[in-house]
Amino acid sequence: MSTVGVGIDDEDGAAPRHDIPTGGRSGFAMVAGRQVHYLEWGHRRLPPVLALHGGGQTAYMFEELGAAVGDRYHLLAPDLPGHGDSDPLPPDTPFGREAFATAVAPILDVFGLDRCPIVGASLGGITAITYAAHHPERVSGIVLIDVGHRLEPKGVRRIMEFMSAQESFASLDEAAAHIRRYLPLRKNVRAESLSRNLRQRADGRWVWKHRMGQRWQQLEAVDELDVRMDAVVDGLDTDAAGLSCPVLVLRGAASDVLSGQGAQEIVDLIPHARLEVVERAGHLAAGDNPQSTVTLIAAFLDDLP
Repeated sequence: MSTVGVGIDDEDGAAPRHDIPTGGRSGFAMVAGRQVHYLEWGHRRLPPVLALHGGGQTAYMFEELGAAVGDRYHLLAPDLPGHGDSDPLPPDTPFGREAFATAVAPILDVFGLDRCPIVGASLGGITAITYAAHHPERVSGIVLIDVGHRLEPKGVRRIMEFMSAQESFASLDEAAAHIRRYLPLRKNVRAESLSRNLRQRADGRWVWKHRMGQRWQQLEAVDELDVRMDAVVDGLDTDAAGLSCPVLVLRGAASDVLSGQGAQEIVDLIPHARLEVVERAGHLAAGDNPQSTVTLIAAFLDDLP
């Protein structure tokens, strides 16, 4: 493994910079032939926690959590395949939860994490359930952030429309305005921080650091999108029902992706699960109300045996 910043810039003699999270570190590792970007907090002798972000997001969504628990946990948050600064999976890999779950095991192996809890938001939560169903001995607990086995089609479509509405942006300010329209609960979207989520092309325009929008743009009809989403969660209820570890389900009170009924259904399905609601938050609860989200997650982690 190696961190970034090893080259020298010819103009000022400074090494190239990568955005370092508050209280943490940013680095890269080769995992199963792929370059994987990761963030981490705490030292590696502390109890480990794996954090998996949602679709279209990056590991930076866990910055507040890492800063809060880095004194007592080693929190590792990789960019999922094809997200952030991580390489995608091979082009012939079928899109779905099984592919993302398969990518988890070698990451844990590289960092020497034999058994740990997983915090998973949206797609990261789906991945956590899938991975734990196949490797129960390696997962000691799960936090699911606004995700279950039954998602609201209207809310999912709104996410896909947001991701695919614009192929690129003329500036980070334009991207920030686009995000504000999608996230009315988000009080402050700082344009200068969006280089975490977008990269600048040679022509000067900014594009998302994920391939989700491109994938959804290829779908020709809403019905096809619904079929694809059904395929992603197909069998997730069976996997969830077989979980043997403690599970905390967090639902954003204003979420249009996980309804109150859907949240209760996933809690009733999982043997050792409980539900908490994050007030003043939608689907992206960790960003809408980071203080409450972090408090609930930290308490759950502290209570794990």
